[in-house]
Formats: sequence, structure tokens, C-alpha cells
Amino acid sequence: MKKYVINILCVLVLALTLADLVTSFLAPAEEVNKTITLDLQTALFLLAVLLVALVSTVITFVAFVKFVLNVNRREVFTLKNVKLLRKYGFCTLLVGVCLIILAFFLDLNAAETSEMTSDCIEIFGEGFFALLMGEVFNIGLKQHEGLEA
Repeated sequence: MKKYVINILCVLVLALTLADLVTSFLAPAEEVNKTITLDLQTALFLLAVLLVALVSTVITFVAFVKFVLNVNRREVFTLKNVKLLRKYGFCTLLVGVCLIILAFFLDLNAAETSEMTSDCIEIFGEGFFALLMGEVFNIGLKQHEGLEA
């Protein structure tokens, strides 16, 4: 019965994360007639930052799903899960850094900057929490190995 509770909670986490992404990127915003002039190097740099953010986002979802599948198979305190949690945490932090870089280059007004800062704080909190959980799982793994020895 506990397996179903974990699955339901994980589906809720994924659904909330997807809803957050959709509302952040696709929600209708006020019509803005702002022109941003960028040179070719800056535009290519921002494109690279966007691609890194996109790839990191995909990696976070894949790592989370793999972690949940491992837990469902009763493989909880394993080195594989520690690596998945660390990958999830580092990629989440990388998305936050990418958002900060984009905010710096996009000449945002005070309200947009405040919203972007709030989003970045949430992302960093999630990333650091995942890294913390990875370390907790690593300690649990070492203790489990110590008990078996």
C-alpha cells in the first residue's frame, strides 16, 4: 500500500512542476512592445543559455522518474539513487543560474525582476533540497553497508 502512496505523491510533484513550467513560460502576459537589440555574440550566448536550461530541465525530469522507478523496485539506498538525486539537484541549480543570466540580459522592469528573483529562489531551494536528500541517501547507504559487514 505504501508503494501507491509514493506513486501518487510523485505524480503530484511532477504535475505541479509541469504546471509551474507551463504557467511560467506559456501564461499570457501583458502585451509588451519592448525591443531588445542584441549583437550576434550576445544572441548566440543567450541561445546557448536557453539550450542549457532546456536540456537541464529534461535531465531533471528523467532523473526524478528514474529515482521513483528505483524506489518502486525497492531499491532505495543505492549508489544509483544517490547519483540520480545529485544529478537532479545540480541540473535544477543550473536552470536557476540560466534564469539569472537571462534576467540580467533581458532588461526587465522591477515587477518582472521581482518575479524572476522569486522563481530563482524557489528553484535554488529545490536544487539544494535534492542535493541534501542525495547526501542523506549516501549516509543511509553507508550505514546499510556498515550493518551488512
